[in-house]
Parts: sequence; C-alpha cells; structure tokens
Amino acid sequence: MVIVPFIQKLFNLPVGESALAGSIILGIMALPTIITISEDAIRNTPRAMKEASLALGANHWQTIMRVVIPYSISGITAAVILGIGRAIGETMAVLMVTGTAAVMPNSLLQPVRTIPATIAAELGEAPFGGLHFKALFFLGCILFFITLIINFVVELIAPKKRTER
Repeated sequence: MVIVPFIQKLFNLPVGESALAGSIILGIMALPTIITISEDAIRNTPRAMKEASLALGANHWQTIMRVVIPYSISGITAAVILGIGRAIGETMAVLMVTGTAAVMPNSLLQPVRTIPATIAAELGEAPFGGLHFKALFFLGCILFFITLIINFVVELIAPKKRTER
C-alpha cells in the first residue's frame, strides 16, 4: 500500500509492482531476523573480555571492532544466512508486490515472478504427477540447491576460529 505506489510515482511507471518493490519488501522482512540474532550474538560477548580491552586502553569503538565483533562473527554470519533463507523462501508478500509476470525482466522496474511465488501460484492447478507438477517440483529442487550453495559459500567465506594449544 505504500511502497508500490511510491515506486510507481517515483519512476513514472504504469504499474509499481516490480522487482524493486519485492526487493525492498524482502529486505524489510529479513531485517528483524538478522538484527535479533546478531544482537544476541553480540550480547553474548563475555563482559570480562570487554572490560579487559577497555582496561588495556582501548576506547569503546576499538573494543567493539577488535573484541566484540570478532567474538560474535559466527552468530552474525548465522543471522545473515537465516535472513537470506527467509528472503529466498518468502512467498506471499513477494507474490503480491512483484506483479507475478512470468517473463524475464530487463530491469528492476519491471514485474517479475520468483520461484516460490511460481510454485505457490501454480501448484493448485497442476495435476498430480503431470508434466506441470514435475516442472514445479523441479523448481523446488532448484530453490533447494540455491539455498545449499549459499550455505556452502558462507561456510567457505566465514572466518574460522583459531584453536590455540
């Protein structure tokens, strides 16, 4: 009710339902998950570590950047992964604001249809075991593999904690 008309007026489009509107909605919907889990990870930094950093002469920002964030980076990474997973799997909000056009867009300002929205919109009409049903099932498999690849990439990129002996 707010974002779609705003995009329509801002870019002077005939229809405001677009990939840009879906992206903004997904970002807004994923933020609470990311923020809450990241905050928990940051709050779990032991007080003794923060006090030791301050006692050694570090200021507040140095303590955050060199002690708190490195200690809680795995929790922050997990929060981002969960946020991405939520954004990938979100169906109904995206279905309502992206225009559900089953065509390849040329820009973010054109209507699109995401994989979860395609499955949700068409699964009720597909006869069980038919070609259409199998195609939708294959789209679900593609969605699964995209999520799996994201998890593997994050696992490779995420810094590993050093174990000291």
